[in-house]
Amino acid sequence: MIHALNIAHVANSAVAVLHGAEIDALRSLHPSDIAETLEESGCSPSQIVEVLVQIGNHTASDAFGQLNIETQQACLEASNAQTMLRFVENMEPDDRVDLLKAVDEDVREAIMPLIAQAERNDIRRLWKYEEGTAGAVMTTEYAVLPQGITVANALEQMRLQAPNKETIYSIHITDAQRHLLGIVSLRDLIMSKPRATLETIMETRVISVPHDMAEEEVAAIIAKYDLLAVPVLDRENRLLGIITVDDVIDIMEAENTEDFQRISAMVPFEEEYFKRPLPRLFWSRFLWLAVLLFTSLISTTIMEMNSAVIHQMVALAFFIPLVTGTCGNAGTQSATMVVRALALGEIGPGDVFRVFRRELFMGLALGGSLGLMAYFRVFLQDHSMILGWTVGAALLATLLTANLTGALMPLLLKKLNLDPALTAGPFIATVIDAVGITLYFQIAILLMRVIQ
Repeated sequence: MIHALNIAHVANSAVAVLHGAEIDALRSLHPSDIAETLEESGCSPSQIVEVLVQIGNHTASDAFGQLNIETQQACLEASNAQTMLRFVENMEPDDRVDLLKAVDEDVREAIMPLIAQAERNDIRRLWKYEEGTAGAVMTTEYAVLPQGITVANALEQMRLQAPNKETIYSIHITDAQRHLLGIVSLRDLIMSKPRATLETIMETRVISVPHDMAEEEVAAIIAKYDLLAVPVLDRENRLLGIITVDDVIDIMEAENTEDFQRISAMVPFEEEYFKRPLPRLFWSRFLWLAVLLFTSLISTTIMEMNSAVIHQMVALAFFIPLVTGTCGNAGTQSATMVVRALALGEIGPGDVFRVFRRELFMGLALGGSLGLMAYFRVFLQDHSMILGWTVGAALLATLLTANLTGALMPLLLKKLNLDPALTAGPFIATVIDAVGITLYFQIAILLMRVIQ
């Protein structure tokens, strides 16, 4: 493999031309490895395009398709439209639309008239679908055949279609109006008798998705049924495109990244770490930290309002971190488990009462066990029964509350079509801190009145 620094050195030279042996070495690499090498080379966007032009043939087009979208956008904006035309035309339809949406309008208007009419029509069709839906991530390069032809004729047609299709392992059988009638696998097609017709060997029980289904739901369906691709239909059962398993991997990676960022109390962003400008990185972190700071101030206000109780029994203040920390951890545990179960389709908003009952018993068990441990810890050290009962009872009450809150809030957000991941991590811990401190002091006041 050519080292990235060698490419950068040549690209930065006066002629910016690679030697024949270096070009041949690049051509021998997988397109993904070429893209990775160029990404790490430090070359400017125009230099990356120059290297790809020198590589030539379909390998260069495939390598361009493997670059991240920020690099593709920079290359398209840095080079003339005529040079970039063949790279854009050879991209997968859904990736091509994503790129054209990302570039400046002037660049888009310069290159669109140069694109072939069929591809322009395809771009317009895919452009109208809402981001995050099946229609926005599907490809229109699918294998399709009519039902009345023989297997021998079908194989002949597939030889002609194969070079221009993303996958031919699943062949879609449609009528003249593109209504989906069935699917034939390439394996079944090869194994069938040449004179058999497709309607006699096709599978009519087809698993499909509507064009407006959320992309994460599509990913769950493909994972559930172990599909290589799933057809996307309109409301009249007409075939619009397919979503392949490689698209699902990208969807799942993006969803996991977004959930991780939300759990870490950050506004989600798509750029790579070093490619996100510092001001935007600052705001993506600052906004949630500001919300968490405000929520933490609620806890401080509650403590100030109960300053008389703290003066009456100063030892109460020593155990505030114990109570709030434990209930915050319990709430985060519950929220994380429920968010994960929602993502895997194990539970749904309709299971709220089952989840409530389960976490109620779990909260009582955890609160009772940990509360008893805290009581003996406080009593043996401070020799104060009232303080021990206060800390123990507060742990029971706050753990029960935290457990239920952490479990039920994701279900509520899911019901409201919001991201359940918002409830996991620092957010839920900070909210439950305020609840825990309130319960702690209310229990202390109640026990002090009863015992005194």
